[in-house]
Amino acid sequence: MSAQEVIEVIVLVVCFLAAALAAGTETALTSVGRLRVRFLAEQGSKSAAILQKLRADPNRYLSTVLFTNTLALIVASTSTTLLTDSLFTHWGVPIEWRLWLALVVSFVLSVVLLIAAEVTPKTLAIRYAERVALATAGPVDRLATFLSPILWVVTLISRALTGGRAARAPFLTEEELLTLLHVSEEAGVIEEQEHQMIHGIIEIGDKTVREIMIPRTDIVAVERTATLKDIVKVFKEHRHTRMPVYEEDLDHIVGLLHAKDLLLFYTLSSSQKFDIDKILRPIKFTPEQKKVDELLLEMRIEKVHMMIVVDEYGGTAGLVSMEDLLEEIVGEIRDEYDSAEEEELTIINDHEARVDAGFPLEELNSRLGLAIEESGDYDSVGGYVHAMLGKIAVAGDSFRAGRVVWTVEKVKGRRIETVRLKSDHPWPSEALIASGLAHPAPTDGRANESETSTVEESTGHIS
Repeated sequence: MSAQEVIEVIVLVVCFLAAALAAGTETALTSVGRLRVRFLAEQGSKSAAILQKLRADPNRYLSTVLFTNTLALIVASTSTTLLTDSLFTHWGVPIEWRLWLALVVSFVLSVVLLIAAEVTPKTLAIRYAERVALATAGPVDRLATFLSPILWVVTLISRALTGGRAARAPFLTEEELLTLLHVSEEAGVIEEQEHQMIHGIIEIGDKTVREIMIPRTDIVAVERTATLKDIVKVFKEHRHTRMPVYEEDLDHIVGLLHAKDLLLFYTLSSSQKFDIDKILRPIKFTPEQKKVDELLLEMRIEKVHMMIVVDEYGGTAGLVSMEDLLEEIVGEIRDEYDSAEEEELTIINDHEARVDAGFPLEELNSRLGLAIEESGDYDSVGGYVHAMLGKIAVAGDSFRAGRVVWTVEKVKGRRIETVRLKSDHPWPSEALIASGLAHPAPTDGRANESETSTVEESTGHIS
């Protein structure tokens, strides 16, 4: 081989190594966990601090490694062409064969390039993401600084061609995050309760107050003209700490009555004539279409534990308490007075279930896999049943929706209380396990360990 051919071989090998290093670096920098990098940086790691700075500006480091990778491949391609032509001439290959041999060389080179400069380095980078990212953070940062004039020009041209700054895709979509939660629970990384809480936090922004409020028909309130004896009787009967006070009807809520104010009146003003206005507290109102997360923030700022929900006409639609909001995150909150209450959803056996009419239809859909087409006209099981029946329900009414027969089991007045479901197929295993009718299948601890390594006060009012 001539000196020129040796140089071309060296250039080709160097370009292969540069392309492989760039591909592996790109994968490592995007794969390493953000929280892990932050932790290492706070522990004093200089490489982690540089890596954290790079991760804060992904366009900078991605442009650098992609530019390096592209440049290396272009130079490698040019070097291969020159080397092939030189060798063909040196070996005396006939001209009519050179095109076909060049195609064969290109194919072989592409396969080698794919394996050596793409698949292998990226696989290793994923396996040793933290180690590779920390090792390459410094060089990438210095290279990005050196190439900044060139990258600036490239960025300007790119923006001119695309018509401006491209929208940045979310780091992780909601669907991906929910899938990650499910996989993490199955792998044993997080507990079921932790999964439910995180899921509740994610979903809370999609729910409206109407979906979680206590409906108007369930509101326990006292009339403004009620006597002290009657008010105390209502508090003792329902075991609430707060109750709305209305004038004439529930569409005219005038304030809030707290049990401790009654206690103070008994203690300090037993000789005085009872005047409800002296212990009446102001109450706030909220529209039923307000998002739950917005209401939670508002109630925290305003330091209130209860609000009246109003409909589009200004009438009282329901009531919402801080406890109702927290239950969307942590699940049902029960105290000593709630322990005797029946579960809202009871799995009787693998084909039958009983559900309270006030149970959220969306949650029932999810837990039992019913695939019911939901509507904005109703949020609860009772609303769905009434819509399907097309009339005021009576006990014994039934209908079929998909693979499930719905039967009205208990009615009080014009209101459905419980509904019985009978399915043609068994309920999902998750529902059966949660109800204690089935046990989770044993898992291989070693498999779980492997998967794990890759995943980085009540208010007293429940009206």
